[in-house]
Amino acid sequence: MYSKMLVAVASAVLATATFAAGVKSVSRLAFGPENILFVADWKGAQVHALALSAPVPRKGEGTFNIVDLETLLSKSLGAGKVKVEDMAARPGSGEVYLAVSVGANKTPALVAVTADQKVRKLNLASMKSTTVTLKNPNNSKVEFWKETPERSFTVTDMKWNNGELFVAGLSNQDFASTLRRIPYPFTDKQTMTSVEIYHTTHNQIETRAPIRALSFATLGGKPYVVAAYVCTPLVTIPLEDLKDGAHIRGKAIAELGYGNTPADMISYSAKDASGKPQDMLMLLNYHRSGNIIPVNEIQAANEKPGIDKPVPAGEIIGVQETPAPLVGATRIDNLDDQFFIVVRRALETDALQLVSFDKAMLFRLTDFVSEYDFPQYRYNNVEFQLKNFKPAHDILMKQEGFPELIGTHE
Repeated sequence: MYSKMLVAVASAVLATATFAAGVKSVSRLAFGPENILFVADWKGAQVHALALSAPVPRKGEGTFNIVDLETLLSKSLGAGKVKVEDMAARPGSGEVYLAVSVGANKTPALVAVTADQKVRKLNLASMKSTTVTLKNPNNSKVEFWKETPERSFTVTDMKWNNGELFVAGLSNQDFASTLRRIPYPFTDKQTMTSVEIYHTTHNQIETRAPIRALSFATLGGKPYVVAAYVCTPLVTIPLEDLKDGAHIRGKAIAELGYGNTPADMISYSAKDASGKPQDMLMLLNYHRSGNIIPVNEIQAANEKPGIDKPVPAGEIIGVQETPAPLVGATRIDNLDDQFFIVVRRALETDALQLVSFDKAMLFRLTDFVSEYDFPQYRYNNVEFQLKNFKPAHDILMKQEGFPELIGTHE
């Protein structure tokens, strides 16, 4: 019933919607309900809801092995330098949407990419959309390090959750770090809360630097935002505290290490050693490997008093996390229940890539040349190798486009 009502309301709104040609920039993407793609426009201080046509049902496994994404995008768009600003996987479709800046003028564009390396550019001039303008947008003229406009942090992360769009970033208020809740279909209703934190490495209360990556978790039966900040405290914020005009303090529950900027964060489910599904968070970082964090670790930390004393640089406290071999990854999403989809810079080759990772193994075999890869190698019926490595190698060789190599070391 609710879904049908939502579709009806959305259809009524979109019938009088404008076209999306007014998009001036793209900083973040998020998929919402009923074929809606949200696009954050920091230059316009707006969020656009683009109405997409119904997706073509996904066929087959559809693993991604695009190992030279920049060349593919440049050829497909007929342009020179192309920078990927954000990525989001369209649920159930096998399509991955990229927000890109094209050429020296950084013209914004949106493209859909499939596993067979086909690129489809979205025609913004012909797409129906509705738009919400962010209240009290940041209008600073400051440029950090003479190159990064403060206004570009108007939207630092954006996620859809339970009927609302959550938008983190900066406002023009004295306490500039802001978290917005925006219901969809868009109305004039918009909850805007300023958020301060105790920064566990800096040893100070911070009100300006915004949330850089966020996700959600249910802790003790209540919904929370889980947020990561630069250098790298992890913070919980109860959704019930996010009221319009409020100024709140997030609870610092962990410190994940200094000298780092969070890049992206998602929630997902993975099986533990007994085969039972476990709720997890994956945090990507620009300056170190990813962090796999069980939600039960976050809940346990949230039940304790928040961190209120400085943490020595380099010390990790608060949660037990597992490093994930995702150095160079800048964006991650759930492609489906089995795979992540990742935008990364392969550091050995300097190639920008769009590749999938099996959630059960969380590495790509083709990233390495090891003892197993030499033509003379044989498993030689060693039980440990046959049980633990050969099955994984066979699966990954198929997923990564080398099925002909399966069986060559038997």
